[in-house]
Amino acid sequence: MLKNKKASVGSPSLVVIVTLIIGLALLFILPTGTFLVAVKAEIKKSTSVSFDFSYDILPMLAKKGCSSAECHGAATGRGGFKLSLFGSYPHADYNAITRELKARRIDYRHPSNSLILSKPTQQIPHGGGRRFDAQDIAFKMLHQWIQDGAPYFRDEPKELTHLELVPKDGGYKVLATFQRSGRSIQYEVTQMALIKSTNDLVASVDDDGRVTPRGPGETWILARYSHLSARSPIVNPFQQTASKNGNLSTTHSLDHIWHKRLIKLGLASAPRAPDEILVRRLYLDLVGRPPAPDEVDRFFSIAVSERIAVTADRLLSTDDFNTVFAHHLGDWFEVPIPEKDARNDKVVNAGLRRFFRQVVGDGDSISSVIDRIFTQKGPDQAWRRFSDPRDRAEFVGRSTLGLSIGCARCHNHPLDRWEQTEHLHFSAYFAEPRPNPSGEMMTGKFFQPETGRQIRPALLTLGKPQPEIVAPSEERIARFILERAKDQFCRNIVNRIFGALMGRYLVDPPTDHRLSNPPIDQEMLDLLTHIFQQNGTDLRELIRFIVTSELYAVASQPSTNVWSSTGNLQVSMDPQLQYMGRREARRLTNVQFRAAIEFVLGVSLGSSTNSRSLPESPLARQLYLLNSGLIQEGLQKPGNQIDAIFEFETNPTDWLNELTMLILSRQPRSTEKNVFIPLLEKSTDPQTTVRDLAFALIVSREFGSLR
Repeated sequence: MLKNKKASVGSPSLVVIVTLIIGLALLFILPTGTFLVAVKAEIKKSTSVSFDFSYDILPMLAKKGCSSAECHGAATGRGGFKLSLFGSYPHADYNAITRELKARRIDYRHPSNSLILSKPTQQIPHGGGRRFDAQDIAFKMLHQWIQDGAPYFRDEPKELTHLELVPKDGGYKVLATFQRSGRSIQYEVTQMALIKSTNDLVASVDDDGRVTPRGPGETWILARYSHLSARSPIVNPFQQTASKNGNLSTTHSLDHIWHKRLIKLGLASAPRAPDEILVRRLYLDLVGRPPAPDEVDRFFSIAVSERIAVTADRLLSTDDFNTVFAHHLGDWFEVPIPEKDARNDKVVNAGLRRFFRQVVGDGDSISSVIDRIFTQKGPDQAWRRFSDPRDRAEFVGRSTLGLSIGCARCHNHPLDRWEQTEHLHFSAYFAEPRPNPSGEMMTGKFFQPETGRQIRPALLTLGKPQPEIVAPSEERIARFILERAKDQFCRNIVNRIFGALMGRYLVDPPTDHRLSNPPIDQEMLDLLTHIFQQNGTDLRELIRFIVTSELYAVASQPSTNVWSSTGNLQVSMDPQLQYMGRREARRLTNVQFRAAIEFVLGVSLGSSTNSRSLPESPLARQLYLLNSGLIQEGLQKPGNQIDAIFEFETNPTDWLNELTMLILSRQPRSTEKNVFIPLLEKSTDPQTTVRDLAFALIVSREFGSLR
């Protein structure tokens, strides 16, 4: 005891003595920089707290933009210095900083002179400008790291498992949870996390997590640290009064969520659309055409409270519905259509379109459709159309789960969970089978393109890691989607159905479900997903649920407050439109528009020289309709419905009534009567005038849009 006490009081530490002896010995055999690293790392290891380069240095470089795609995180780096995008490859970044170019970026004797500090503080010229100064936490952390010998890690390794935003003093702090030695530890990492607002016009956030309200609306505060992200919503109410929504009489659960959110935002919903608009909206959405005059009469003969539900039930059982939603399914699974290019009508694409037509007509659940796509010959051409296993994997991610994993083909996804290794392992599932010596087929093998190393198949990790599914490859994929990834699969399908019916997606784009791309209304998406799962992923049940809501029936007409003092319509600034307080009038798709023209004319437009697909641009389409002769040719065909109106009705008033009902699904307005009836009465060639009037109504904005 006495001997130990004397050593502790009057002698240098035994650790220091040993370290100095080792250092003197290494001085003659190691380069100077290596010697300093060894000495400093050894001394620090005996006295300091836990440290990890990937969690304590790289997030700070990402926050300052050093490892962004515009700077050293670019594919080829900048100025001869390359970092991985947002620190996705820590070991490579550590070597680039501490080893490349004979470690010239680090000065262990004088840390402040290190290039990694002197350039971003502009002590010497830096193409990226000033990124921080000597007072910044980034400078201090890097300086201390270099001074400590620039270690990769000290103490036991740890793993980042969770990230969250926690309210603090009018802002947020970012808490990171790590696992080390079987226990959880939590640190505040606000200073090292990248924090931003999705809408700075509503609220901005600074690097310390302090939030500054800017204006009314909703925004999300996003935080990213290392490979994880977290988010939290902020709502600043508008000045409108919630009482404008009135008492909600509906018992529809979707409407309760919709109105609750509008009240929270301080917004009033637009009124219900007139029934003359609703009947046309319902027919175009469900059967791809406007209603016939007798169908409009039938709609109005039903009790007001039951009109939508009764009509929807009838339309959901029609052959036209099967055709329309088979087309939607084809779009979701990216099946090319001949309307855009005649070459798309090849055997494989035509077969897939027939398959989707069959399953919708048979009333198959969407889950059973997915199962058949991955386990049966024929439907499997949905993904076998692609030859590269990586293209197949990305297609499956997009179409079935709404996940874009394509970025991870080249690098770890900077804004999502996907890593390059996960992309490769998932792609390995889609390699073509190979013949084995016994004459049968065995599982295909996938090799890493750069190294030729064989890649073992592994499913994407959604949630907690789970044991491997034991089954043939295709069946494993189906079970993965329909069991382990069922919630994400249902969210993807629900989002696409909602978009088809409402004209906008809850998650936009629909192939990008990720934490940093939040839905318009999370609670609404959760409810629809629950309903869809509860009904066994039945397509018709979900459609019926949506179209019988007040949300579906809300008007698209803008409120008066979106008109500026100069008389210009400021639709982009309309909060009702932005937050689904009203619908947006949208133009018919080319498929809908062509079907609508053929329906009201009662003749096909597909056999003439003008049968090519309509232009995608709204202006180009309008010019094409006005000048191509497509509609005029239909009006000249024998047996068209416009001539039938002229032949069966005998006076201008009836001609106009029948025309507007056939083409626009409504009676003519008084202003239209005042203009068009005298025109028809004075015409010397009334049949041609009726055709001209029909042409004008067909090319009108009202006919070409879904309100």
